[in-house]
Amino acid sequence: MKKRAYLRDNWRLVLLWLFTAGLTELVMYFFQVQAELMILTLGIWLLGLAGTLSWEYMRKNRFYRELEEKLGNLEEKYLIQEMIKKPEFLEGKILYDTVEQMGKAMSDHIFEQQRRNNAFKQYVETWIHEVKLPIASMRLLLHKDRGETSRVMKEQISRIDSYVEQVLYYLRSQVPEKDYVIREYSLKAVTDQAISRNRDSLILNHIRIIQETEDISVLTDEKWLNFILGQILSNSVKYKREEDACIRIRSSRTSRGTLLSVWDNGMGIQRADIPRIFEHSFTGENGRKGQSSTGMGLYLCKKLCHRLGHRIWAESEKGVYTEIFIEFGQDKHTEMA
Repeated sequence: MKKRAYLRDNWRLVLLWLFTAGLTELVMYFFQVQAELMILTLGIWLLGLAGTLSWEYMRKNRFYRELEEKLGNLEEKYLIQEMIKKPEFLEGKILYDTVEQMGKAMSDHIFEQQRRNNAFKQYVETWIHEVKLPIASMRLLLHKDRGETSRVMKEQISRIDSYVEQVLYYLRSQVPEKDYVIREYSLKAVTDQAISRNRDSLILNHIRIIQETEDISVLTDEKWLNFILGQILSNSVKYKREEDACIRIRSSRTSRGTLLSVWDNGMGIQRADIPRIFEHSFTGENGRKGQSSTGMGLYLCKKLCHRLGHRIWAESEKGVYTEIFIEFGQDKHTEMA
C-alpha cells in the first residue's frame, strides 16, 4: 500500500483534524491565551495527527502487503484465508471474515463438484467395461471367419474399441490420482502386444510391419504404453499411402536413456502443423481433408507420457514420412536376460 494512496484515502480525516485544530486555536485566540500555549497546542494536534496516521498505516500496510504477497504465490486463491492472520483493525477483520466465508463456500462447491465428477467418472468407466463385453463377443464370433467381410467387420470393431479406450484414458488423464503402476516391462513384448491388437486393421489395409525393437526393459505402465502405441499405430493406418504402406518400430540406446520410434511412410504432416499435433482436438490439414479425425489420439499420448515421465515428439515431412519418438529416462532400462 503506497503512502500517497493511503493519504488520499484518509483526506477527510486529515481535513477534520486540521479543522478541529484550527477551531481550537481560534477559541484560544478569543480567550487571549498566550501565543506560546497556542503554538504548543497546535503542535500537539499535528503530532497526534501524524502519529495516528503513521500507526494506522503501519498496521494496515503490514496486513495488505502480506495479503498481496501470499495471494500472488498461491495457486488456489480461495485458500488465502488459511495463509494470513486475522488483523486487529476493523476493516481488516471484516475483510478477513468475508474472505473466510467465501473460501468455505468455494471449498464446499469444489468438494461437491469433485463428488459429481467422480460419480460421473465411475459411471462412464462402468459403461466402458460393460460395452467392451459385446465387443469382445463380436470378435470371438468373427475369429474363425477369415472372409473379406469378416476382416472389414473386425477392423470396424477395432475402431469402436479404440474410441471407447480413448474415452477411458481421457478420463484417467484428467484426475490427479495415480491410475497406473510403474514397473519394468520388456519394450519388445509391449510393442508386440500393440501390433497384435491392431493386426486386423494392419492386414486389411495391407500395411507391412517391420519390428526392430530390442529386448530392453524399461520402467513404464504396460497398459498405458500399450494404449499409446495403439493410438500411434492407428494414426499410421489412418494416414497411410495407397501402395507399399509400411510401419517400422525400432528402439535404440541414447545418452539420455532408451528411445522408441514408430516410423511410417504415409501422408506425412504439414510443417506448420507439427508443433500442434499434440494439442487437444487439433486435427490439422490431414484431418480437414475428410479423414475421421478427432484430434484426441496424440493429445492423450502426450498427456499419458507426461504422467509416466516419458518424452514424446514427432518429426515428419509432408508426403514422405512421419516418425513418433518416445524417450524413456536414463538409467531406466536394463538388458533382458
